[in-house]
Amino acid sequence: MTEIFLAYNPYKVETVISIEGEKIKEDSYLSKYKNERLQVWIENLIPQIINQLNENELKLVFKGTKLDYEDVKYYCDYYNENGYNDEAVNIILEHICSKESSHKIEQLAELVKDMKEGPFEELRSEEIEKNFKKAIDSEFEIAVIATMSSGKSTLINSMLAQELMPSKNEACTAKITKIKDNDTLEKFRAECKDINEEVVCTMEDVNIENMKEFNEDEKIAFIDVEGDIPSISSEGMNLVLIDTPGPNNSQDSSHEQFTFKVIKNQSSKPMVLYVLNGTQLSTNDDNALLDQVAQAMKVGGKQSKDRFIFAVNKIDQFDTEEEDINSMLNKVKSYLESHGIENPNIYPVSSEMAKVIRLQKKGYELTRKQRSTLKDYDLFLEEEALHTLKYTPLSDSIKRDIQEKINSCEDDYQKALYHTGIPYVETAINTYLEKYAVTSKITAAVNSFKKIIEERQMFQEIEDNIKENEEYKNAIIEQMENIKKQLKQGNGAKKVKEEIDKLTFNKKESTKQTRRKINLKTTEISDKFRNKQIEEYQANSMIIKLQQELKILEADIKTDLDNTMDKVVKSKAEEYIEKYKKQVEGLIQTNNKFSTKEMNYLACSIPDADKLIDSYKYTQREKVGEETYRNPDKKWYNPFSWFEPKYLTRNIYEDRTYIDGEKLSESIIDPYIKSLEANLEKFESAIDIETKNLKEFFKREIDKLEKVLENKVKELEKLVEESDVVTIDIENKNKEKDWLLEISNRLETILDI
Repeated sequence: MTEIFLAYNPYKVETVISIEGEKIKEDSYLSKYKNERLQVWIENLIPQIINQLNENELKLVFKGTKLDYEDVKYYCDYYNENGYNDEAVNIILEHICSKESSHKIEQLAELVKDMKEGPFEELRSEEIEKNFKKAIDSEFEIAVIATMSSGKSTLINSMLAQELMPSKNEACTAKITKIKDNDTLEKFRAECKDINEEVVCTMEDVNIENMKEFNEDEKIAFIDVEGDIPSISSEGMNLVLIDTPGPNNSQDSSHEQFTFKVIKNQSSKPMVLYVLNGTQLSTNDDNALLDQVAQAMKVGGKQSKDRFIFAVNKIDQFDTEEEDINSMLNKVKSYLESHGIENPNIYPVSSEMAKVIRLQKKGYELTRKQRSTLKDYDLFLEEEALHTLKYTPLSDSIKRDIQEKINSCEDDYQKALYHTGIPYVETAINTYLEKYAVTSKITAAVNSFKKIIEERQMFQEIEDNIKENEEYKNAIIEQMENIKKQLKQGNGAKKVKEEIDKLTFNKKESTKQTRRKINLKTTEISDKFRNKQIEEYQANSMIIKLQQELKILEADIKTDLDNTMDKVVKSKAEEYIEKYKKQVEGLIQTNNKFSTKEMNYLACSIPDADKLIDSYKYTQREKVGEETYRNPDKKWYNPFSWFEPKYLTRNIYEDRTYIDGEKLSESIIDPYIKSLEANLEKFESAIDIETKNLKEFFKREIDKLEKVLENKVKELEKLVEESDVVTIDIENKNKEKDWLLEISNRLETILDI
């Protein structure tokens, strides 16, 4: 049995793999994983090891955090149970626990405090503290997405343990509402903004009636709420729960675009809590969103799957004697798989019961309906089928911990609350935060001042070499003179700026994929109407559906173009700075301070349904059925009629008004395509403007970097001059060096596992 050692550091995103005590070689297939997040490649690890070693019996020793170990264990268990390539697999897994992230934020804060009291001015600067706070205070978003009648608002209220989000009203989900977790607040407060994100009003101690008024106010587009989300851990995180409008009731296309952006965001990977109505699965409104979810889940490995949670609501509305919950969940799984969503994280829940129990436990006065709901809480205690823990995809160790809490719980309401499934959704969110978001935040916080420390250490090393090595000192003098000469001749910033001005960008290539998507989608939509006659009474509903499909396409295209612009800006920025880096390799720091504003180019107007129907009406006479009638020629007194049938059939004709389906779709889609084409051209022009602005920005930044370079030259020249002075405080310099080394070691310890 071959032994494999696998150590994974989620803070440094570093992996060490050794086989029988020897580290894998650089040309090994496994070496490509060493600087990628574990969850991106862990599902491929076991097959790769088996193929490389040609052995099905393995001992895998994993060193890492508990949550990362759970992922490794999941795949080891999978192959132990299912085998590989039709052969049995036996993997013995051992875990070496590493340090968890629970106290790392506090360690960092203490480190920053010590740095501010330290001997180096650059480590006491406001810029350093600002960057550190920016990393620590960064927000992590969880978007709640659903179609109508799924109980989304109820689910959010159950998590808030308060009636705050209005429900059963179309306007109630027409705004984007962000709820920021703040454990220090006893009441919720709100800030409302218009479409330009200008503040319209603010309110302390906001309630559900206030929220209804905000939602009905046409001036308000965004509602920012802040308060305690009690069951979500905000330790080390600034959590933001986002209630997004559904595709069937969004009154603003930018809102729909926001939903698409959250789903397709592959950089920060926000969580998406997708609420499904367990009693009514398949809706047209789900289709477009689920298709986008499927695409997003296929990029980025296990993390991309983990960030999507599917809450199947209203399970208490099922008659468990007639319908098996497990069968219902299998239907949900099949439904999601039909949209290309593989191995979805499905959580059965009863949001209403969870909300009512929490309201009761917090002492709120319940309505008559809520009191009636609460009376049925014992259903979740008595019905084994409604003990939802067994259906969840939580890890075995987490399930064991929860089961112990349930078993030791003396409060029946609390037991019933567990079984509603909402606490398990919250556990899944907390697990994701701890596994991915907190580790990323800690790394970002460390990196906010790590380079400054490394630079200061580098300076000290240069200082030591100058004192100890005359040849090295002369080389520094020569190098500084050469740099000054080059700068004076304009071979630094001036030359780079000229090269930046020459750089070009292929605009058509950047929108190639988007154009292809538009053609495919519009053809797909048109085909539904091609060669079809549509009765007048059907036309209106079909047009509404057509408009909805085009509206979703619009949001999708807008999101793609925004992402394209982000990629353009990033790629051009990297190209520009690389030009300058080559001039002064190792002597400058890059600093991206620009940001790209969200662009809204693709608003398009679609003709009213009534006008289209009037334009394409035509009338024709056709057979619509048959009727039976008595044969008027069959008489008793006429023997020649005796052999004729007693009853005859004849065709019935009436005037019916039809719409030409092809012309109807063309009337909507053709202008839409022209509008999209025009806006794509506008977008390409915007790229011209953006790249021009970016060039100007970078030329200004390069001037600043030139000043940094000049200051570094002066600093080194001063260092050379001072090296000849005998009265250098050696003892103090050594103390500074030791202090800096200690800070550096503490930084490494924080990121160590």
